[in-house]
Amino acid sequence: MKDFDEVYAAFSRLYADGKPVRPADHLHAAMKAAELEPAQITETWLLSLDSAWVYGESDRPFPDSREFNRLYGKLIATK
Repeated sequence: MKDFDEVYAAFSRLYADGKPVRPADHLHAAMKAAELEPAQITETWLLSLDSAWVYGESDRPFPDSREFNRLYGKLIATK
């Protein structure tokens, strides 16, 4: 994947099942929290995000990283 628009399009396609997914700025914040650039994002990484977060049912995108979740929360709070 090359740019953020392509990443968000892939994210939306992967999780398309009729439920709304997180907006682009939330995915961008998750990427920043994980210190990843769009070119580094893979389908595997997108699928590793907590599905409850993807669908707005949780505020933690990372199932196994307190540090990334903490940083994500700070990034979202400053928007």
